[in-house]
Amino acid sequence: MNRVLHSLRAPGDWLLRALRVPGREREALVQAGKMALAAVLAWLAARVLLPSPQSFIAPYAAVFLMAETVYRSFTNAAQQLVTLMFGLVLAYLGATLIPVPLLAMGVTVFLGVLIGQWHRLGSSGIWVAVVSLLMIAGGTANSGVYLLERLGETVLGAVAGVVVNMVVLPPVHLRHTREAGVVLAGEIRELLGSIADDLREDWDVETARSWLRRARTLDHTVRRADEAMIAGRESTRFNLRWQLLARRNRSPLTSAMAESITTLAEVSAQVQRIAEALVTEEPMDPAFTQRFADLLERLSQAVACYEESLDQRVEALPERLDALHAKQRELAQWVWEGRTLSTEARQTEDALLLAVSRALRVLTGTDPAMRQ
Repeated sequence: MNRVLHSLRAPGDWLLRALRVPGREREALVQAGKMALAAVLAWLAARVLLPSPQSFIAPYAAVFLMAETVYRSFTNAAQQLVTLMFGLVLAYLGATLIPVPLLAMGVTVFLGVLIGQWHRLGSSGIWVAVVSLLMIAGGTANSGVYLLERLGETVLGAVAGVVVNMVVLPPVHLRHTREAGVVLAGEIRELLGSIADDLREDWDVETARSWLRRARTLDHTVRRADEAMIAGRESTRFNLRWQLLARRNRSPLTSAMAESITTLAEVSAQVQRIAEALVTEEPMDPAFTQRFADLLERLSQAVACYEESLDQRVEALPERLDALHAKQRELAQWVWEGRTLSTEARQTEDALLLAVSRALRVLTGTDPAMRQ
C-alpha cells in the first residue's frame, strides 16, 4: 500500500521540486514548455506561410532541434538541414534517373548511407538515407514542388526551435560545472584525510592497496567534471541571457571554474602517485609516516577550499597553502637529518614528498584565488 501511495505522489513531488528548487527537474520542466511553445509557433507559421496538409513537419522539426544548449541548437539545425537537402536531392535524382522505384530506392539508400558517413553530419548522417527512402516510398520524390515545400517546412521548424531556445530562458549549465568541481574536491579531501588517519595507526600494504583503488576511482570523477566543464562552456555560446548577465557583472566565472577543475585534476593525479608510492613491502620509518600524515592533512584542508565559493576560497586558501608549504619544507629538511634507511625506503619517501610538492605547486600557481 505504501508503495502505491508513494508512486501516486511521485509526479506531484517531482513537480513541486521543479517549481521550488533550481535543478534538473526545473530544467526539464522549462525545456518541455519551450518545446511546446516552439511546436505551436512552427505549426502556425507553416499554416500561414506554406499552406499544406502536412504542416506537422514544421513543429516536428522545432521539437526535434530543441537542444540542451543554444549552441547545440544551431549546430543540430545546420546538420539537419544539410542532411535533409542531401536526402531530398538524392531522392529527386534517384526517382528521375531510375524509372524502377524499387531499384531507385535501393540505390538512393545505398548512396545515402555512404554520404551520411561524412563526419560533418555527425549523428544526423543516417537521415540522408532515411529521407530519400521516405520520399521515394511515398511516390513524391519526382515532384520538385513537393520536395521544396518539405524543405521550407523544415526550415521554418528549425528557425522556430532555435529562436525559442535562444530567447526564452536559454539554458546555462554552469551549476553542473560547480557541482562537479565540489564533488571532485570532496572525494580528494576525503581520501587524503583517510590516508592521513590510517598512517597514524597500524597499516599494512593491503591498506595501501585500498588507498590506491580509491585513488584510481578519482579518474571517473575527473572525467565527469571535465564533461560538465565542457557542457558549461558550450551553454554560454550564443546565449543571450549569459551575455546580459556578463554585461551586468552578475555571471559566474566560467574561467575560474574551469581552472579549478583543471587544478583538482592535477592534484588527483598526485594523490594517485602518493597512493602508488605507499604500496610497498619495505617497512617505512614510523616517524616519517606520522609527519607525512600531518602533511597530508594540511593538503586535504587546502583542497577543502574548493568545496566553497570562490570568494570564500580567496580568503582561506592562501593561509592554508602557507601552512602546507611550511609543513612540507619542515619535513623535507627533517628527512635528511642523519637517518639510516634502505634505498627503497628512501626512494619511497622522495616519491611521496615529490608528489606533495607538485600538488602544492599546482595549487599555488594555477588557482584563480591566488591571483586576486
